[in-house]
Amino acid sequence: MAAGWRGEGGQHQGARPYQEDSWALRTLGDGSLLAVVADGMGGHAGGAIASKLAVEAFVHALEQGGGLADGLREANEAVGKGAVGKPDLAGMGATLVAAQVRGDEVRWISVGDSPFFVVSAGRLERLNADHSMAPQIDEMLKRGLLTEEEAVHHPARHTLREAVMGEPLTLIDKGRRRLGADAKLLLCSDGVQTLSAKDIEAGAVKPVRGLIDAVLAAADEHQDNITVVKLERVR
Repeated sequence: MAAGWRGEGGQHQGARPYQEDSWALRTLGDGSLLAVVADGMGGHAGGAIASKLAVEAFVHALEQGGGLADGLREANEAVGKGAVGKPDLAGMGATLVAAQVRGDEVRWISVGDSPFFVVSAGRLERLNADHSMAPQIDEMLKRGLLTEEEAVHHPARHTLREAVMGEPLTLIDKGRRRLGADAKLLLCSDGVQTLSAKDIEAGAVKPVRGLIDAVLAAADEHQDNITVVKLERVR
């Protein structure tokens, strides 16, 4: 537990036969609290290895005194190096979202589509950008180029435009925000988005296990891996 903040995390493999998500919580030497979530891709072995390498490298960089950008750079390099000379791991990668809280401020950095939410004054807001094709498809819906049915079930909806794979990163979201005393932060893999925004908002006041159980209760036959890390102020 960092000064003024505490965190908890949990995960479930959903309907998948394997877990490709990784996560970490660390209190750093400067008293800040760091949370990282990575959602792997590239098949069972590749996805699990990529997410683990990304999280471990990110945490190591910040434990050595680096910033969030340093963590992302080291995570990207670690995933790239991890696939060298291993044909079975070719093309592996991961999304990554990390947040660092201290005092009344949060800083974050992310690549991919894993969401980072804040719940404050009873309202849910996504803080980071979605680097999948979903925002572009939703824009086509707004312009009348697609029907709602076509947009929701578009085959490219979950295709990533960027991921941590060892290649130069062109889409990176980062920012900072002052937080209210009641703020709760959720770093998630996209499996949590089986729930509506309203249900995620309601689940933010529960322990992490309660939010994961709510996803499982939705009984999606194709439920993706679910990881949730929650940060909140110590009262």
